[in-house]
Amino acid sequence: MKVKFLYLFISLFAFQYSYGQSKQSNGLHTDSLSHGDLQRKYIYYIPAGIENLKKVPVVFFLHGMGASAQIGVNVLGPQYHSRAERDKAIVVYPDATSKHWNDKLGGSYPLTDKIDDVGYLTSLIDLFVRDFKADPNRVYFSGSSNGGMMTYRLSCDIPEKIRAIAPFVSTISPQIAEQFATAKPIPIIITSGTADSIIKWEGGPVKVTRTPRLFSGDENIAYWKARNGVKSKAKVTVLPDVEPGDKSTVEVHHYKSRNDVVLYKIINGGHTHPTLRESGKPLVPGKNMDYNSFETIWDFLLSYK
Repeated sequence: MKVKFLYLFISLFAFQYSYGQSKQSNGLHTDSLSHGDLQRKYIYYIPAGIENLKKVPVVFFLHGMGASAQIGVNVLGPQYHSRAERDKAIVVYPDATSKHWNDKLGGSYPLTDKIDDVGYLTSLIDLFVRDFKADPNRVYFSGSSNGGMMTYRLSCDIPEKIRAIAPFVSTISPQIAEQFATAKPIPIIITSGTADSIIKWEGGPVKVTRTPRLFSGDENIAYWKARNGVKSKAKVTVLPDVEPGDKSTVEVHHYKSRNDVVLYKIINGGHTHPTLRESGKPLVPGKNMDYNSFETIWDFLLSYK
């Protein structure tokens, strides 16, 4: 009997140990976190060879409205995970409830208006710092569309927890800019298209979230220049038009300061993420194919240590 009991005890211990280890092994994992009486799902990627490292960077990606963490993995995974292996960084893809982040930019989306997404994402940062050796000084956020606007929101509410941000096809609202005019500076790389039919370059209302007005692209840059204390003029470069058939080009506006402001302005670009065209794949209307925006923003983020 004692032998059986000892065997059972050892088996249970071994199971718990192996389960704990498996959650931190190389590869893609899915888990959930309890917050605000909800189980919040997230997916994360662990690179190989970080077992003996003291601290590692962590990059979060927030999906857009109507999307999901899994779609984020499908779209960004090939680029982000190869960079994660190179730089030994963890990648985290949180899931929004009802496929929408409560970005609090002045609009309303009844399904998520009362969801505490700032608290959830703060708890997720703390979890990876505590349990996965994430470096609290190297936490980065990127996001697309509604996820980009949530990224902006986090930069206002918890800037002390985030080293740098990279919002895609998104902007902020005038009331948030006024409320957080003196918020902590934070390095930022922005990707926006001048022909975006959803988050328009010229700004204006967003019907689906009943947002009265969002900043134009120029107003957004002006806010970030002021917030980050930029004094110099932008260095403007035009990327090679390697794919003329996409009918768009890329201007890079780089405002140097202690906390850089960088704009990738996609001339005639739509509500999409620029990527290089794969061999044999067709052109996509509104999508710039002159550079890989995912790799570009990753390198910008990780440059801040």
